[in-house]
Amino acid sequence: MTRLQISCFFLGLGFISVCGCAVLKGISAGQEWSSNYSLMQGVEANDPAIIDGDVGTVGQSQYLEGSGDTIRDFNAPSESIVFLPEAKSIHRIVIYSSNLVWFDLWVMDAQSRWEKFQEIKGNKKPVIDLRLNRTLNTTGIKIKVRRTSDDAEMRRKNVERVGGYRIYKGRTRAPAKIAEIELYGFVTKGDKMDDPYGETQN
Repeated sequence: MTRLQISCFFLGLGFISVCGCAVLKGISAGQEWSSNYSLMQGVEANDPAIIDGDVGTVGQSQYLEGSGDTIRDFNAPSESIVFLPEAKSIHRIVIYSSNLVWFDLWVMDAQSRWEKFQEIKGNKKPVIDLRLNRTLNTTGIKIKVRRTSDDAEMRRKNVERVGGYRIYKGRTRAPAKIAEIELYGFVTKGDKMDDPYGETQN
């Protein structure tokens, strides 16, 4: 390849790069976050405090129903679930929690079955802002709690070692303290946005 060909090649790459950036900038500029879908009329949750729009009211994840096996039940995880009245395209999920460390994100598919979407480990932030790498078109979001920062204290309180055996007196996993779960999509300027109180705005 001659010097002239090499120069033309890199000039072409530069042109493509500039054009690509301009296109992406145009896409970003034409989009903005929707209103919080969790505040739509008809939304339900297994703890109403996590969708009341007030970060000052703190709810918590709920334990699964008993299986009949005491040890299994004491070690069972807890969940926070939000159901939407209609399918929405979710691009962003914001979770306000003071103790959530490790959790799985599940979504409800078109057949009303739960599908694991993402696993988040080692969180230390009180506000978890997830920008999703693909769109979730769903009517339900579930947070399955794997670990909280309060688990160790819960185990010390409820598990004793006697003669090499573990004696369980209660649950070994603390519930996640969750103030809000917010769900967002994209809206294009000029489109109507859903108002959280049931009206629409231009």
